[in-house]
Amino acid sequence: MKKLAILSAVLAALAVRAALVPATLFNDHCVLQRDRKVPVWGTADPGASVTVSFAGQEKRAKADANGRWRVDLDPLAVSCQPREMRIAADGAKHEEVVLKDVLVGVVWLCGGQSNMTFAMWPEPSVGTHAGREMNGYYDVMLTDAPLVRGVRMPQCWSVKEKDHEKLKWFSFTPEDRQEAKVFSGAAWHFAIRLNQALKIPVGVIESAWGGSCIETWIPPEGYAASENFKGMASLPIAGKPTPAQVESAKKSGRKPSLHQQPRACWNAMVYPLAPYAIEGAIWYQGCTNRGKWNQYYEMLTALRTGWATRFEVADMPFFLCQITPYGYGFKTEEADPGEVQIREEMERFGLSNGNNVGCAILSDIGELDCIHPGDKRTVGTRLAALALNRIYGRKDLKCDAPVFDKAVLSADGKRVTLSFRNVEGWCMKGSYAPRFELAGADGVYKPAVCDIKAKVKTITLAVPDGMRPERVAYMRRSCVHGFLKNEAGLPLGPFRAPVAAR
Repeated sequence: MKKLAILSAVLAALAVRAALVPATLFNDHCVLQRDRKVPVWGTADPGASVTVSFAGQEKRAKADANGRWRVDLDPLAVSCQPREMRIAADGAKHEEVVLKDVLVGVVWLCGGQSNMTFAMWPEPSVGTHAGREMNGYYDVMLTDAPLVRGVRMPQCWSVKEKDHEKLKWFSFTPEDRQEAKVFSGAAWHFAIRLNQALKIPVGVIESAWGGSCIETWIPPEGYAASENFKGMASLPIAGKPTPAQVESAKKSGRKPSLHQQPRACWNAMVYPLAPYAIEGAIWYQGCTNRGKWNQYYEMLTALRTGWATRFEVADMPFFLCQITPYGYGFKTEEADPGEVQIREEMERFGLSNGNNVGCAILSDIGELDCIHPGDKRTVGTRLAALALNRIYGRKDLKCDAPVFDKAVLSADGKRVTLSFRNVEGWCMKGSYAPRFELAGADGVYKPAVCDIKAKVKTITLAVPDGMRPERVAYMRRSCVHGFLKNEAGLPLGPFRAPVAAR
């Protein structure tokens, strides 16, 4: 009994000494954001005075009645030199926390659903295609980039906003290959490209869940600022399934998707990360929301607004991926519940929200028999090109895919001339024939033969016999590839538009 009492006293003392707890992302090997105030926060005993020391700065704060504290470091210069951050609190019961190997560079949040969680190269098994980047094994094995760091948030959800236990940062080096193999392929390639171009530390935070809808990632502030979805800011989140959901789960063999409720993933997978200083976010999601494509633009706006508020980044850089062509099994375009339309909305969002927002067009990398295209190297590269051009001053680097401008019918009614932006010349893959279509007043689309010349920016379509064209479309079906590209190898995305008379 005496030994048990002594052990209990020791454990109690250790628990007290562990009362100083920095937020989840503050750990060894973390990357801090340059040129921006850097919030450092956590918990301690109520009333405790906390001191944070880093890079010659010493900032103090007092824990509030709930034990929460925060300091803001002044903007930091880039540093490739590993340094220590020290966090201490007054009173003998608080043990000093020392973070080792801390770098200063740029940090990006990487969110979405399965195409963002799609891993570099987890241990392969027969028939497993959808879990591996096509070049992931060699990319991981041949990479030694100690200035590039990643951290991965486990998949979890909550009915209320809550903190998370410590997360582990890892470096893109041989010593951390196992962590790199299961890390997001899109985020991995994005980070490597930024590091190659900028020559500075890069940190990427993966927080994504396969199959998740966009609603679950939006914080209350994002909903509150929207016109049509204000009610979702305070909509109750169910903590357990209803009897009907339980019965449905028994029949389908699938667990109830309670994590899909508005704000559920935000509460547990993003809230604990904010307001960590970040540069911006990349986003790869949309398949789950294609049936509600007409809401998606506003949902994207709510997501960006909410994240910008919580991470305290005005006009937050936000670059998203247009989902790729995939054969959902619908026999006609009319039966498809919005895959093409949501892609159009994604591009519209990227084009209409200023310099700090962009959309990576991925019409050329889809796999029609797999919703998870394996070429995440192209995904990460195109996202990085947007960031490098728009945020980091690489104006020599082309980042914008061709964008349809207008369609004009010739005076004789035999030709439709298409004009585009972001094109100096066209290139195509082999014998690929682009799928352009025209429709008359009856709304029935018919294939149109196109005349494309490498050095001519416009494209001419031959009008089918007997038609007075009123509409033009490109890649109108979800399972059609788009290999028509500009001089930088960036593909034209799907579009539908009216035809104007000359």
